[in-house]
Amino acid sequence: MVGVLQPSAAMLAPRFHAFVTRTKEIARSFGRRAALHDLQQRIVNRLLPFQVLKGMIATADAIDSTLLDSGTLRSHFVARDELLAAASVPEVADEMAPGFVDKAIARGDECFGIFDDSQLVSFGWYSNQPTPISDALVLHFDRAWMYMYKGYTLRSHRGKRLHGIGMSQALAAYTKRGARGLISYVRSTNFQSLRSTERMGYQIFGDVYIAEAIGRPVIWATPGCAAYDFHVQRR
Repeated sequence: MVGVLQPSAAMLAPRFHAFVTRTKEIARSFGRRAALHDLQQRIVNRLLPFQVLKGMIATADAIDSTLLDSGTLRSHFVARDELLAAASVPEVADEMAPGFVDKAIARGDECFGIFDDSQLVSFGWYSNQPTPISDALVLHFDRAWMYMYKGYTLRSHRGKRLHGIGMSQALAAYTKRGARGLISYVRSTNFQSLRSTERMGYQIFGDVYIAEAIGRPVIWATPGCAAYDFHVQRR
């Protein structure tokens, strides 16, 4: 019938519109190169799961010093009882369940957090040993660096740079303990986080490419990762 979309076309039209809208929004906010990269990633992921992890480091001399002041908020390494109390809040539990807390502490990992009175409002976890990044993959790196992961800020306290403040203060503390700095990664399509970490003083040193082929990960790291022994392996 003329003027009536076939069922397949009717389903494809909204998807195509969302596809184009996202590309335009990314181009507007982060530039055409970012939009092209995101588009390429989405096309590849329709064929097989694929991601790029951008490895980065932060050192005490390169960090934004204004982030060392948390104002009236308290910040410190968070004890187990404080973590379990925080995990009773549904929003926190979604990111940091009690079971995760005990496993992380058992590995020797630490949590650095920012408190508004007695409420944990922003936190990040730190480790200097191989750390799982998924059910199937483990990130390895030079243990002279502290790996930062699982950063989160409550929705009620966003827009105050608390993630950057907590990370910068943790960096200062670990540097005093003898660490060279912080090491971490951001997925290549997480443009907002890439912009934020760049503003903080992080420097990208290389990429790790991960593809799922016939149920098995195919992993390749760029040469820049070698200096930090930064690589991903199957668990």
